[in-house]
Amino acid sequence: MINTLASIFIQAFGYKHEYASFAPGRANIIGEHTDYNHGFVLPFATSQGISFVYAPNRDNSFRIIAANTNDRIDISRQDINNSTSIGWFKFIQQVLKVYSDVPVTGFDMVFGGDLPVAAGVSSSSALTCGVISVIEKINGLGHVAEDMVLKAVTAERGYGVQGGIMDQFTIFNGHKDKVIMLDCHDNSFEHIDFLRGDYSFYLFNTQVKHNLLDSEYNQRHNQCLQGVDWITSNYKPVASLRDITLADLQHLRPLMDKMLYNRVSYVVEENARVLLTKEALINNDAIALGHLLYQSHTGLSEKYEVSCPELDWLVEYTKNNTAFLGARMMGGGFGGCTINLIKGSLDDHTQDQISSAYQKTFGLLPEIIQVKPSSGIMEIASRG
Repeated sequence: MINTLASIFIQAFGYKHEYASFAPGRANIIGEHTDYNHGFVLPFATSQGISFVYAPNRDNSFRIIAANTNDRIDISRQDINNSTSIGWFKFIQQVLKVYSDVPVTGFDMVFGGDLPVAAGVSSSSALTCGVISVIEKINGLGHVAEDMVLKAVTAERGYGVQGGIMDQFTIFNGHKDKVIMLDCHDNSFEHIDFLRGDYSFYLFNTQVKHNLLDSEYNQRHNQCLQGVDWITSNYKPVASLRDITLADLQHLRPLMDKMLYNRVSYVVEENARVLLTKEALINNDAIALGHLLYQSHTGLSEKYEVSCPELDWLVEYTKNNTAFLGARMMGGGFGGCTINLIKGSLDDHTQDQISSAYQKTFGLLPEIIQVKPSSGIMEIASRG
């Protein structure tokens, strides 16, 4: 990929790039919609991601090319807030706004990668975090990972998505062969070994595109805040749903509106599942982990209502195939991917069967991607 981007860079700008970098995507084993509720998550960085080649320029402008779509933006610092119809540039605009208090040097950049867009693997966060690492490198700013993660979160919220910190944290802090146990209440974390033995994770991309800004993602966030307000007013003071226990749910169930209770109880139960999944990883108990994945999907589909027919179909399909130990929808929902735990690996015949059955049902050909815990931006930088 770097060689392809380097060639495009020379053709477009007439000179050779100075720097190259990589921002991975994010897969999440379990802990969905818990991050913005100050809960627990268990993600890892992927080997799939976005590569960047770049160099500072002399005219203090930003000339940026997206190799995958062949879009180009040329914009001066003075015009950085101008509206644009190019979706990916809106994220870069928000990053530049975050650095508005710094005299950021202009740059030329080409980027491209192998992350499916709008599939729940954090392609937008990979772009956001990657551009932050570009700005940091060119300007020698020296911010630590924690600072850059917060800048990335601020940038994406500026775009309008009321997300948490999981994606950005993982992209900066991923380690090869490790998953991250992250507490989104205080951002404390630990790296945990992946399953020992012959186990794999695969993503099945439904090819149903989601745009979190246009979906009900922000509505779910607001419903959780409503739940916090109701519980504080009618049961006990809480700062977030993180403060609610499984025992509390027994008291809340007959009191709360059904929809609001479903949102609250899903988050509380999912937090508990993350902790159980951590233990399953430590104990190398793939069977228990698989059961927890299925439980998570049931909660996401029936209580949190962020699934869709295509995601539900893919998860249900795996229950009749002994190659699968567990599956659930992954990401914000309303489309995107399922994550599937496999004993061994998926052979071509099994992949063809899944693809054929899915295409026959929905008229779409799913994309099947194997994912492994890989290095984040900081680990890659420390080697370079």
